[in-house]
Amino acid sequence: MKNLESLDQNFIKTLLDNVPQQIEELYVPKNKNDKKTLGLISVAKEKNIPILFNKDKKLSAIFKPSVVKDINFLEKLIDQKKNSLILILDHVMDPQNVGSILRTALAADVDAVVVSKNRACHLTETVRKVSKGASEIVPFVIVNNIKYVLKNLKNLNFNILGCDGTAEKNYYECDYKMPTAIIMGSEDIGIKPNLKKDVDDMIRIPMNKQIESLNVSNACSVILFEARKQRT
Repeated sequence: MKNLESLDQNFIKTLLDNVPQQIEELYVPKNKNDKKTLGLISVAKEKNIPILFNKDKKLSAIFKPSVVKDINFLEKLIDQKKNSLILILDHVMDPQNVGSILRTALAADVDAVVVSKNRACHLTETVRKVSKGASEIVPFVIVNNIKYVLKNLKNLNFNILGCDGTAEKNYYECDYKMPTAIIMGSEDIGIKPNLKKDVDDMIRIPMNKQIESLNVSNACSVILFEARKQRT
């Protein structure tokens, strides 16, 4: 995959702090001397990243984008980390949502985000941009069959949770301290019925009855931070 460019300071800082080896070059305008920019330059120098000064060039980073992972990567990850937290997105198509979810996933210590090969938003440039750099850190796994993944996780004693507004159990009543997979469906059709068969508990986010549901990225934030709270 060809190198990409980011002009977003938050994106650049996330790369510098976590995966500086993916940054090829940092471009800085000669007259740019605000505190945040100077901080980025200082970190880049510490990590031996080439810095190019150009009065006509906006602050930007040229970076090697992360590559998507496959089922083999996911299986190795789960084998190496015995108490994994996996987020599975079923038919979530909007790149803005997927980008926001990746940012939340990084903040909440999610080990991997899994989507299907078909009828799913993948790791597009828009997703990367919205994620503010999280897309370069959180493993993004594309699989042929989510149901196959769920069956394997069940065999490994994962607790599989599915979010649905009609569920009886509240999200905070679950135990997230064990190996856990959380499935989030699209806002229009939710989790497919054939996947619900492999779910251990359907959970809901209790809310004011004047609103039907949360945006899927907001719902992910609520549930994932509950998982993080219990795990830390």
